[in-house]
Amino acid sequence: MVRKFGSITEEWGVIHMDPVDEQRLVVMKKLDESFREVRKQILAEWNRTNKHGLGMSHGRMLIILHESGPQKSTALAEGLTITNGGVTGIADRLIELGYVKRERSSQDRRTVMLMLTVEGQAMVESMLKVRENVMLKLFDGLSMEEMERGLQLFRKLSANMVKNS
Repeated sequence: MVRKFGSITEEWGVIHMDPVDEQRLVVMKKLDESFREVRKQILAEWNRTNKHGLGMSHGRMLIILHESGPQKSTALAEGLTITNGGVTGIADRLIELGYVKRERSSQDRRTVMLMLTVEGQAMVESMLKVRENVMLKLFDGLSMEEMERGLQLFRKLSANMVKNS
């Protein structure tokens, strides 16, 4: 059985590429490795400044609550792209630390809203400063033109992932 994808041919499970596509694949692998390395370094920087061992999802939940105000767990699950059960686990930890509280809605007592506490607001402000410091470190020495080009590339990569889903 033979299948063709542009200049790539698959015959009986063996993929054949012309030399240009092989070079392209080598560069794509290098880009992937570089992206993973930068992401690992960003996570390491986050972990160095993270006094409670909070994960990125914890931080993202705090940021969402800061930016959007009180939320139902279903809205948070959608925003974090995790399950409602995942939201419950993250919220439980943030409640334990005093950053988030649960309150019943005044309009519908069946609805439980998650919201930041004063301590949670202070934590978000601290996280935003850490984020700014990480960005300053990450983009040090890049011109506006280079950052704009990077932004264009990431938008294109994101669009490719959406398009090919």
